[in-house]
Amino acid sequence: LLATGFCLVKLNNFCLSMRWTSGDRLLVQYKKKCLGVQGKTVGSEVNFYDCDETSELQKWECKNETVIALKGQELYINLTADNSAVLSNKVGPNSHLTISGTSSGACTRTYTELYTIEGNAAGRPCMFPFFYKSNWYSECTAFDSAGNRKWCAVETKYDHELWGYCPTNSKETWNKDPTTGASYQLNTQSALTWDQADASCKQQGASLLSISNPHEQAYVSGKVTNLHSTLNLWVGLIFQDLDYVWKWSNGNPYAYLNWDSGKFSFKFQDFTGFCTAPWIPYNSDCFYLYRNETKKWSDAQKACRKEGGDLVSIRNVEDQSFIISQLGYASTDELWIGLNDRKRERLFVWSDHSPVSYTSWDSREPTVTSEQQDCVLIRGENGNWADRVCEEKHGFICMKTSDSEPSGDEVELNAGCKTGWKRHGSYCYFVGTETKTFHEANDDCKSSKSYLADISTGVDNAFLINLVGLRPEKHFWIGLSNLKNREYFMWTNNAYARYTHWNTNMPGHVQGCVAMATGHFAGLWDVLPCTNKEKYICKHLAEGEALTPAPPTTATPNCTDGWIKMPSRHVCYKIFPEDSEERKTWYEARDYCRAIGGDLVSIHSSADLLHTQSYSYYHWINQYWIGLSAPDPDTGYVWSDGSPVNFQKWKDGEPNNKNDAEFCVEMEHEHWGGTFFWSDVHCEKYNGWICQIHAGDTPKPAPDPVTPAYNTTSDGWLEWNGAQYYINKNEMAMEDARTFCRQRHGDLVFINSEAERIFLWKQVSNGIFKIFFKVMGFWHDSNCGLEYISFCKRSSSPPTNTTAAVPTVSPKGGCPPPWKKFNSKVRCLFMSFNFSIIYYTSRPDPPEPTISTNYIKILNDSIKVVPQQMKWDKAAEYCKNDDALLASLRNEWTQAYVELLALNLKINGSFRYVDGWHLIFSRWGTNEPRKDRSCVYMDVDGKWKTAHCNETLMSVCMKSTDVLPTESTIFPGVCPQDPEATLESNNYIWVPFRGYCYIFITEQKYWQEASTSCVAHGGMLPSIEDSSEQKFLEINLRTFQDSYTSFWIGLFKKQYKEEWLWLDRTVMGYTNWAEGQPDNMSFGSRTGEISTSDGTWKDMEMWVRRPYICKTQKGKVIFIYCSVFPFFLFIMLIRIILLPTPSPPAPVVLVITGIAVVAVTAVFIFKKFRHQLPAPNTFDNPLFFNSRVSQPEQADTSILVENAVEENTGNLISM
Repeated sequence: LLATGFCLVKLNNFCLSMRWTSGDRLLVQYKKKCLGVQGKTVGSEVNFYDCDETSELQKWECKNETVIALKGQELYINLTADNSAVLSNKVGPNSHLTISGTSSGACTRTYTELYTIEGNAAGRPCMFPFFYKSNWYSECTAFDSAGNRKWCAVETKYDHELWGYCPTNSKETWNKDPTTGASYQLNTQSALTWDQADASCKQQGASLLSISNPHEQAYVSGKVTNLHSTLNLWVGLIFQDLDYVWKWSNGNPYAYLNWDSGKFSFKFQDFTGFCTAPWIPYNSDCFYLYRNETKKWSDAQKACRKEGGDLVSIRNVEDQSFIISQLGYASTDELWIGLNDRKRERLFVWSDHSPVSYTSWDSREPTVTSEQQDCVLIRGENGNWADRVCEEKHGFICMKTSDSEPSGDEVELNAGCKTGWKRHGSYCYFVGTETKTFHEANDDCKSSKSYLADISTGVDNAFLINLVGLRPEKHFWIGLSNLKNREYFMWTNNAYARYTHWNTNMPGHVQGCVAMATGHFAGLWDVLPCTNKEKYICKHLAEGEALTPAPPTTATPNCTDGWIKMPSRHVCYKIFPEDSEERKTWYEARDYCRAIGGDLVSIHSSADLLHTQSYSYYHWINQYWIGLSAPDPDTGYVWSDGSPVNFQKWKDGEPNNKNDAEFCVEMEHEHWGGTFFWSDVHCEKYNGWICQIHAGDTPKPAPDPVTPAYNTTSDGWLEWNGAQYYINKNEMAMEDARTFCRQRHGDLVFINSEAERIFLWKQVSNGIFKIFFKVMGFWHDSNCGLEYISFCKRSSSPPTNTTAAVPTVSPKGGCPPPWKKFNSKVRCLFMSFNFSIIYYTSRPDPPEPTISTNYIKILNDSIKVVPQQMKWDKAAEYCKNDDALLASLRNEWTQAYVELLALNLKINGSFRYVDGWHLIFSRWGTNEPRKDRSCVYMDVDGKWKTAHCNETLMSVCMKSTDVLPTESTIFPGVCPQDPEATLESNNYIWVPFRGYCYIFITEQKYWQEASTSCVAHGGMLPSIEDSSEQKFLEINLRTFQDSYTSFWIGLFKKQYKEEWLWLDRTVMGYTNWAEGQPDNMSFGSRTGEISTSDGTWKDMEMWVRRPYICKTQKGKVIFIYCSVFPFFLFIMLIRIILLPTPSPPAPVVLVITGIAVVAVTAVFIFKKFRHQLPAPNTFDNPLFFNSRVSQPEQADTSILVENAVEENTGNLISM
């Protein structure tokens, strides 16, 4: 990258190349480093750093085509005279970066995410660069790859070993239909959005699936039959909301059921054949339109067949365009065509048996809910199709094969045109035979007394599609450009552009010349560099024709009160809303304008723009919807009123379609009182809007307000979808905001779905709030101390007059046997049948027991009770001063002796003893441990309970001679192969983390079925031991949050039991329960699930289906040395195997045979007498009746949790 001759990155007087890479970073490939800065301050030097996708100091964004800034900051890269780069808060001459050897800016070649295939990364995009086995990789690599397939990691560090294969055009690993030759790839382990899946397919030279016919449906169904019923797979069907039309994303026709057929290509026929008048020739066929002879569909077919043909079949957009432009078709026509589903409901076919390769359905068509509408007609200005009852009477269009020789009675099609020119309407057209630049093409047209073609209507455009759409060239110049002014498109004949038909992402913020595309994009317009060499279309007035005189100018009617006249057009406009709080989404605004008789405003000149801008100053809104949008992914921007897109005023860097989610256009002030500029934004954003209406028309009454999709409670909470939400408009730091929510019986919101995200985002985007990231509604991390508005969420309204609980004083008096009084922690109560609570106040207190204050020896530990009441930190200090620590209970004997116990503060949410021991034994009370309380005591019932550390209790000190085991940071071993991976589509790959491996299975099962399935896969439903493991699972589960709300984990609680346990018998030392969980009011056996959105745990009945996670220990690579198998024989065997001799001699064969017999015998002895590792006997096994290690095929799902044996007593030890 260069700026006024200076290198951004230089080494030994050479400029180093760099490129954009994942995570909005700039990668210097030679150095395998990323461009970053030391801080977010002016003057910070731009330098090389080890790439870190989490660092905000390595993320960059484009301000325009040449200016790069630190992301989210107004700090720009600026090159200095000494060839160094620093951050500047101003854009200067040295801030404009261009690509060396070109005039293109640094932001013209941005990075495209590469989505992985197979592997264990669930389709996540590659992370470049990534670090693997001491090397950095900035592109896909085949290193260590089986089959030499290129792969990549999805994280910078390969710590979690998440990887996938890189996309290629090879189809070797795909499923191939032997009948059709089509190839299919089932991405059952991927978890992508539709747009990401679409991009993944396109990166492999393919597209999302489209279903063509019953055979293809049957083939694909056969491939997915063995998949579980709850697995959802994206296909390429999309709904065009603006036109209410379904279509396949790859352009294939919507004809089978939700219709389709394989793509059928037609060879361009320059020879059209000969047709007897009044039939019109085209592409070796003859066509005639019967407008005045109305018939039933079947009678129309008979009439066509009597002429030697059939009802017309329309095979592509060129046929469609020919019919609209060349047969005298009128916008008021309704004419039968040959398409029908009379033989098989919802399978549309052509009556002449042509393959269905193209469709052009009208809005909300076909009406598949009706079984009577089996025949199709063409209607309307654009010739769209609709299904109707076959008994209706309409005109029709016939088609038959043309003759190879003239009969002398043909229609003269090109009268008034020179040889080789084609006539349409009053004009003649010619397709240039050589490729030329735009200016050369224009000059060549002028030399033949014509001009580069202009296009005034959709019919004219259809004729040109008919003329060049099937040709092999990709583009043909037409006479439109914005060379004189980027904002205006003008024809070379100086005609005003009254019609446009832009391709995807066009016209955009580019300057150039316009060409018509062919093939799949036939008829769409692209802005190309004017120096490109393309063929071209010339046009001139046919001989004998005269230009139609312009209509006389008439006075513009006046506008209704409150509406303002547009200076350059006969329309009036009005800015809404009058109340600044009443804003709308783009579609709501458009529907409002149409309801009052108009549409959203369209802007066609600077005069229009300046006029609306000047009147907007009187409104307290800065952004307004206009009628521009890009509703169809296959075409470009259109005005909602149907007018041409011939003027544009984009803001720098716009349109950018950020996150592939910005399809509507707003007009905003660059600064208050400044010029209006356009930006593409999310259509669901709330803005003001501007309506237009024809001058002289009286607006209709405003429509009734749309009833919101939520209710409002008396205390101001919004009820939506079973939950309640509150917008706290007071800006607070995160912890203060959370306290605010909890005081109102809620918590900060957790978002579980895209619908919930949009609902919440609408609430803030509709208000005038100081919120940093409200524009798009996507999530950003931020400093927890910064103050923002916040969302609270709760499950339901609290009971009337509910207040926060106030601590009460224990009743005076003693407790009857066998109750014991324990200060304020346990009150004397009796629970009767009606759950009433009885306090005993008249009984005397029993005598307090005598407590020894000396150390008591228990195994290797010495225990002393401290009867003084102290806070936790004071108790810890007391023990430390006595050369001891607060007690750690690691066996049943210490537990049995201690009457009161304190553990240390939670470490990252996990409980651990102050002496460093992890929990290897536990006796938690009901719904313990609680994650909002950090210190632990033992109650008189012997159960452990959590408390706030500032409470005062007695404590226990302990001295121990046990040696604390060291914690390993190295976790050797490899993940196993999945024993259930018998099908390619079910080939789960284990994901490693520390000493374990995990698979995420999206087949939804009951908890007990999931636990059995994990056994079959070689693992168990997982336990979660600490915050690191929790974080690992959260990261992987986010991939699935759009499809699944939660996954099963190994948590369970048996009926009539209080304690939650892990299925693999891990001690419960860490919890991450959601607010209000576990549910104290739930009865019976319960199981645990983990949320995909925030990772919190919830208790759930077993009889619901969920996807699930399996966990297993890493396997070890075992080397066996057998003394009965001499090493020299092993070497001899290897050398014999490697010898290139055609056949070994007889003695050698005998030696090999003997070695094989010894080897087989050794394996048999090993398998016969090997020992099984005993299952741990600390906790229940809720799946099986005994502690035998069950084999996968012996698992029995009928043995439920409540039927399992009670926990084992464990082995006794002597003291």
